Amino acid sequence: MRCLQPSALDAAERFVWLSGRLLDRHRFAHLFRGGERAPVLAALDPYQNPDGGFGGGLEPDSQGPASTALATSVALRHLQRLGAPARQPMVAGAIGWLGETLDAERGVWWIVGPGHGHAPHAPWMTWSEDAIGGDALAGAEQGFRFNPTAELLGQLYAWREAAPTGLIETVEAGFRQTMADTALIESAYDLKCAARLAETQAAPADLRGDLAALVRRSIEAHDPADEHLSPLELAPTPQSLFADAVAARAGPAIEALIAGQQADGGWPLFWDWSFVDKAAWAKARRDWRGERTRDAIETLKAWGRVN
Repeated sequence: MRCLQPSALDAAERFVWLSGRLLDRHRFAHLFRGGERAPVLAALDPYQNPDGGFGGGLEPDSQGPASTALATSVALRHLQRLGAPARQPMVAGAIGWLGETLDAERGVWWIVGPGHGHAPHAPWMTWSEDAIGGDALAGAEQGFRFNPTAELLGQLYAWREAAPTGLIETVEAGFRQTMADTALIESAYDLKCAARLAETQAAPADLRGDLAALVRRSIEAHDPADEHLSPLELAPTPQSLFADAVAARAGPAIEALIAGQQADGGWPLFWDWSFVDKAAWAKARRDWRGERTRDAIETLKAWGRVN
């Protein structure tokens, strides 16, 4: 069984420390070098706005300062992995922001909002007024009902005591209807968000069961060659709920991940928006490579493939 060797781990660490963001450097140190949680939290804090939401390039394809649901979901994912409680100020602020920004008519959060538009961003993050319907925003997929709403609903369940009154019930009612109306989840990003909600132990058991069945059908139908969806994203650990559903592809994906490390110690990207804004893409590319390198090592460690 092939494993990442110590020299390759050292090269990845050097890459993250030389090229990655402070957040990824401290996440790496916390995961692999016995580093404390406090520096990770401190590195995440500057991405939070006074309104409680997160922005500022935390999701590198959207580099503007305005809070977005997508960046907020990413921040809450970091905070979950760090075991932050509901009373933690960043958690409480983010949950409060979600309560203020839900599109109550549709029961969803938009991936990005109108405050995002003038800052550098990938073309699939382009906002227009027509995006309120969920169709004109590139990457809107199924009207934001899964991406980012499913993942954010899971995060609300995880920190239920911090959620504004009635927020979970409103979102859950809409999401149950979404599941009833959906035969298959077709978008890779929708599928990732749905899988994260299905993994949420604090979610209602019947919702998790129905969603897990939908995710499994969708995994079976999804194109295995889709570069936007690695099986390791659906099963980031061997104990993941969907590890059995991707079992045949997990081994080859791990082998490919190990082989994908580049000479500089980092991992490559498969997308590019330098044709939109060369300077902004250069920053986004650097930030993404640091994040994906740290994430690759984290995934390999979880699967027991780091020596």
